[in-house]
Order: sequence, then C-alpha cells, then structure tokens
Amino acid sequence: MDYKVGFATADWSNSVVEEDGSPTMGGSGWIRIGQYSKHLNVDHVIGVLVFNNDLGIFGVTDFHKQHHFDCEIIYMQRWMFDTVPDNMKIAISNGQTIINDLDDWYWGLHHTHLAKRKIDPKNNKEENTSHYRDVIAGSHIVVVSTPFLAEKAKNKLGAKNVALLENHVDFDAYTPRQHEDNGKTVIGWHGSTGHRSGDLQQVKQVFSQLSEDQFSFHHTGFYSGHPAFWSETGITQERVNLYPMVSPTKLPKMLPFDIGICPLNDIPFNHAKSWIKPLEYIAAGIPFVASKSPEYQRLKEEYGVGRIAKKFIEWEKSFKSLSDPEVRMEEAQRNLKAVRNLDVKQGALRLEEILESVR
Repeated sequence: MDYKVGFATADWSNSVVEEDGSPTMGGSGWIRIGQYSKHLNVDHVIGVLVFNNDLGIFGVTDFHKQHHFDCEIIYMQRWMFDTVPDNMKIAISNGQTIINDLDDWYWGLHHTHLAKRKIDPKNNKEENTSHYRDVIAGSHIVVVSTPFLAEKAKNKLGAKNVALLENHVDFDAYTPRQHEDNGKTVIGWHGSTGHRSGDLQQVKQVFSQLSEDQFSFHHTGFYSGHPAFWSETGITQERVNLYPMVSPTKLPKMLPFDIGICPLNDIPFNHAKSWIKPLEYIAAGIPFVASKSPEYQRLKEEYGVGRIAKKFIEWEKSFKSLSDPEVRMEEAQRNLKAVRNLDVKQGALRLEEILESVR
C-alpha cells in the first residue's frame, strides 16, 4: 500500500504514562487505533492533529515531536475543536482524505459523566459536540464501533458515508485464567469510575446482599480523584481489592478476578457502548454477567456468550452459579472459542479495507 495514513487521536491519558516515558493512549484511543498499529500493512504514524497553514493540510505530530505532513489520509478520533471543520474543508480542497472515528454517542452523555461538562457547548466554546457534529458531517467517511452509532451518524449527524469497524481484542496478549477453588469468589470490574453514567449502581442492591464469607470484589482502575468503587456499588471498602489505573497495554495482566461484570444504565449514551469490556474478560478467561445493553445482547445472540441480567434475581443467580470454579472454567473456555474471529488481527484487516475504500 503506497500511501501514508496519519492517525490523530485526542484520547490520551492524563494519569499514566508508558514504562519508557512515552504518552499513554486512553482506552478508546488504544482500542480504536493503537492496538492495530503493528498489524497494519500500510505506512502510518500515530500522534496528535496539527494543521499547516502554509500547505493547507493536516499533519500528525508523533511521540518524538516530529511533524508529518506527508499523509494522504488523516484518520481522526475525538477531535472536537472549533478550528477543525474549516481546516477540513481546506485540506480536502488540497487533496487530503479525511476519516473520522466515532466511538461514543456524546450527545447522550449522562450528567454524572466527567466528559459531560467538558464538551458541552454551553461550557466550552472551543471544544464541544457542536463542532464535532460539523467534523462528522464533513468527513469522507465515518468509522463507527456499533450499529447504533452507524444509524446515528447517518440520520442525526449528516455523515456522508459510514463504515462499521467493530471492536476487537488482542487475544495473544492475555493468559486465560485457571479457575480454582481459592475460598472466596472474586467479582471484578475494570474501568474509570469517573467516566460512568450511573452504571455501577445497577449492581448496588445485589452486591450488598452477597455473603461476605463467599464473595469479595476487585476494581482495576482506581484513581484517587474519582468516586470510590465501594461507595458506587454499596459495599464496604474492606471487601474490595484495588489495582490502580494503568495503561491499556498493561490491562491483560491486571484482571485478577473470577467473574467480570458489565453493568450499564439504560440511557442513550450507553446504547452506543460496544462489546469491548466483555470481550476483554473473555480473552482473560473470565466469565461475565452483563446488563441488557444492545451490544451485550448482540454478543449473546450472535456468539452465544455471556449472561444477561435484567433484574436483581438474575444478577444474584448468575453470581451464585459462577461461584463454582468448574462452571466458570467450562464457560470461560466456551466463550473464548466462540469469539476468536474478533481477534485484533481480523480488526486490522477490516481497517485496511476501510482505508482502501477511500483511495
């Protein structure tokens, strides 16, 4: 492939860095762009977006502060700044192809989500969802992670062309858990409690009713400035083991629990949520229980994996059933076998198809 792609993501962590001191992508930046990099058979660079006024084109500034203005295709993610729509028009007139990745329904954010105030046009004139709407509408093609977002991009945001790139996971990076009877069954979740939409409260009632002699809990993603996992889920701090917020590249080794949870509040923002969290649990050999969210339901219907809980008794029944290590091991192995085609290598091939489609 004799062209160059500039992947420009605005999703960078403010909390952690990589071991070599280089910047860390946020979870979405990693899942939508970073993890595919080593599998792409196309010249590309990853960094942040920059515009060259003299050339009238976009470029990408990489980790070493070097500018790359030789990219025929600019693939943006989460760029919502006021200058981007007009600069896109100039760049397109000068022959650049612009792709935008849409991975969340930002127009349906819950009031508790930390991003709500940050990108609300009423609060932030420079970076907001109004500018992002113009960015989406002006792109050659918009790449989305779910069918929900595909419909919204076409019918609500004015996207000219839409392509579906479902989320994938690097199975080779994970070592599936070996389930043994170690006393208490550990129920776990990974994620940022500050970027939730009333989600963890979905298990609050059931967690408080689970026996302290039989169940304990784990949270990977602890950050002192965010709400506490135990208070969000209605349990005591003593019952929770914590791992700090880590780079998404480290996540495969940071899931030391027996049962994964995927609770989501039933709101439009969450209807766009992909199946990435349960897929990561599957890769780690962890059976999971999930809310009846569109993509979790689709994962169940199309691949036959996961347990869907719509009410208290279904959450409780699943936790008690999965407290048996033999049940967990059998379910984990079955799940892993069912979704192997959602490996990151297949995702990279799909991304290459999308790139070729705009050549």
